[in-house]
Amino acid sequence: MKINTFTNLTYRVLIYMALKDGQLVKTNEIADAYHISFNHLKKVMAKLAEFNYVKSTKGRSGGFQLARPQNAINLGTVFRMTIEDVAIAECFASPSNSCVISPDCKLRSILQDATARFIEELDQYTLVDLVKGREGALAYHLDIDVVNLT
Repeated sequence: MKINTFTNLTYRVLIYMALKDGQLVKTNEIADAYHISFNHLKKVMAKLAEFNYVKSTKGRSGGFQLARPQNAINLGTVFRMTIEDVAIAECFASPSNSCVISPDCKLRSILQDATARFIEELDQYTLVDLVKGREGALAYHLDIDVVNLT
């Protein structure tokens, strides 16, 4: 299973913001650190704001910061928020499913179970698990100063 680019970018944004712990962060700052598209990140930031993961401050000295404690940002919940379609096989996509053996295919239930376990595994982790003990190394790779090394 491969997560989509939007979900991947969302996790990366959250990691960056966790390292900046409470500081206002600009979208272009994150884009520069990861060498990724500013336009893609604008969409990520909008989704994170829509679901109250980040709050924004408007204006010249504005930016974004986490709106929730890091331990309250669950990776499974973020995955569900960012993924449009978890269908890993045609038979999951009901209206467009044209597989003639779907009604009696065991593969469908196996893939459904595997997908559920994948997401359940993500449910076991929070943003803290992505950064705790790795702050210095992550900051080094992103060429940023971290606010709080705990």
